[in-house]
Amino acid sequence: MIAAVQDAPFSTGLSKWAQSLPDHISPTAAKAYLSCSLMFYFERVACIKRKTPVSLHLGKAVHAALQAFHLARWRGGDDSPETVAAAFDKSFRDLERDEGPVNYGSEQKREKTRIDGLRVIAAYLDSPEALKDKPRAVEVLLTETIPGLSVPLTGAMDLIEGNFTPVDFKSSAAKPDKSHAAFDHEIQLVSYQLLLEAAIGETPPSLDLVFLVKTKKPQTIRVTSKPADAHRKRRVVALLETAVEGIASNRFHPQPGMQCSWCQFRNECMAWLPVHEEERKAA
Repeated sequence: MIAAVQDAPFSTGLSKWAQSLPDHISPTAAKAYLSCSLMFYFERVACIKRKTPVSLHLGKAVHAALQAFHLARWRGGDDSPETVAAAFDKSFRDLERDEGPVNYGSEQKREKTRIDGLRVIAAYLDSPEALKDKPRAVEVLLTETIPGLSVPLTGAMDLIEGNFTPVDFKSSAAKPDKSHAAFDHEIQLVSYQLLLEAAIGETPPSLDLVFLVKTKKPQTIRVTSKPADAHRKRRVVALLETAVEGIASNRFHPQPGMQCSWCQFRNECMAWLPVHEEERKAA
């Protein structure tokens, strides 16, 4: 278990951490930490609230609708487009209530976002990528001990097809570059492979991403990658462990990059200064 941290390693206006650090690592958390450890701190440790980005809100609502469709296929329930659309609308409203406010800017933008979500869901249901057979599992949460990791690895897979292929769904504003998409999500995909291998003792036939692209004419695009070999698995485990070690050691600092252009913690980031041990003890 990673020890809880008592004091922040820099001044943010917060005297105490809002919560203890987790005793496991997920690919999502690891990628967030490696992208910018300071943004990770603001979001996941200090829990500083900001308005929910529109893209994040839409992605969660679309995800809920797809989950309803896949669960209906799994259980033999109602998987009609009308029922799936109703699941989207319900999630859209529930997320506004439970996780809002959402940074729409106007009521017109809210309605456009809602319609965009319904359009990409309809495009998926009409596409060849829509699940036709009964899946192996839906929304699978696994936690396994992985050699080389000092804490358990956990991950939630959107869908496991009948042949044990894990599928993760992504909402996107632009068509993905297939040559880069799998690499961009390597930590997540290989983590799913590691979890499945540890849980069932079998290697999945492929690691798949399905992008729901909300362009003028919505598209559904599948990106398939081969299972990871020993080298790729060692590399991803090393990346996961790097994140674990950084979190456990309280290493949170700015990592300037493209993400700064949309980061909501610009003011907090500009206030960052390292605090030496002597200053910490004197505080």
